Amino acid sequence: MDIQSIKKIIFPAVSNIVSKLEEENHDVKITLLREIFNEAINGALNINHKNNTDIKAMFSGRGRAWAKTEVSDGNIAWESIKYTLIDETLKSDLKSNNSEECSNLLDTFIDKGFAWMRFGSVSNNKVRFHLRTKGSKSEHHIKIYIDSAELLNGNISNLEGVPHKIGLEPGLFIKEINNKEIIEGNVSKEELDNFGIQTLEDVLGYEN
Repeated sequence: MDIQSIKKIIFPAVSNIVSKLEEENHDVKITLLREIFNEAINGALNINHKNNTDIKAMFSGRGRAWAKTEVSDGNIAWESIKYTLIDETLKSDLKSNNSEECSNLLDTFIDKGFAWMRFGSVSNNKVRFHLRTKGSKSEHHIKIYIDSAELLNGNISNLEGVPHKIGLEPGLFIKEINNKEIIEGNVSKEELDNFGIQTLEDVLGYEN
């Protein structure tokens, strides 16, 4: 195999492609670009390949990491989300935070008419999404796997924003503030002196 002859064919072709992408201002990550080249090679050689790059491109870019799907009977993506949250609610202590959070998120989705989740990864025609039960600002999540066909057929689309920024999340996701307990008590002057703390009487005494 004459590697150098092969390089003389491939390298200029790839260089021309990259230059063309730059001329047309295509902003694409290097990792995704490499995957596209691999798909192109596999396609040209009639080797079976996945549509991973199409799916990753859907959620690539600032504010595009979130997906949505309609709350509708017969929508496989929604059914997967619904039963995942129900199962998580039931297997948890019904009085626990996790059970309440999953139940609240399910109610929120039904109220809005669509569900949202954050894209995680795609492999072997399975897309991993994250259901953030504590709100989109928190990284805590439940993993859910949905067939890539649900994205390619339009059942799942881009949310075009972050849930908390576009006003989808109610006050259910506001973090609780732990107020410090104030303990009242008398402190002796000797104890204050030990810490180098002056009293009002000390200050007035110095002034006089």
